[in-house]
Amino acid sequence: MISISYNSSRAISFDINVEIDILKFMKFAYYIIICIFAVLIPSSVLCSDETAGSVDWRWLDFDEAFESDIGDGKHLIVNFYSIGCFWCKKMDNLTFTDPIISNMLDGGFVGAKVNIASNRKVEWMGDVISERELARIFAVRGTPNTAFVDSTGKIVARVPGYIDPERFKIVLKYIDGYWYNELSFQEYLVSEKALQSGSNQK
Repeated sequence: MISISYNSSRAISFDINVEIDILKFMKFAYYIIICIFAVLIPSSVLCSDETAGSVDWRWLDFDEAFESDIGDGKHLIVNFYSIGCFWCKKMDNLTFTDPIISNMLDGGFVGAKVNIASNRKVEWMGDVISERELARIFAVRGTPNTAFVDSTGKIVARVPGYIDPERFKIVLKYIDGYWYNELSFQEYLVSEKALQSGSNQK
């Protein structure tokens, strides 16, 4: 029992009479420590597993991205957006933040975001135009809209609308493997499903 009393002179007096079984206390403390580690360690391992191998892939200015696309032999991904677009924000927050997608983008793509209503100047195929005009060249009629350009400057694919992470992974595999030179996207989907069903049967 611990009692604390204050007198008028603000002196503190303690009357301590503690009867604790030391062995029981140590066992109790050990139990508490084990419980804390049991809670903290799995959560830290889980967090490290989820972020393992992810990269900090970032969007570039259009001119810088297009120059890198031509110079590095990578595909250019152009994400057309508009201010206040709900599905654009969802794609930013869900699709582009996926760790697997970040790794895929880092491996074979450079990217730029383009505001379809902006008059900001960019360079395209030797001409200086606005982002609004660039959107018209890419035949963008709504947002989000994702386009892919090869290292020669050729627009090889356009995907209108929101793309969820799982479908976007398939799109990236299609583009990064240059399958657009041989198959339409629908044909590629059929072949992918056939390969998956074949592997599942083994």
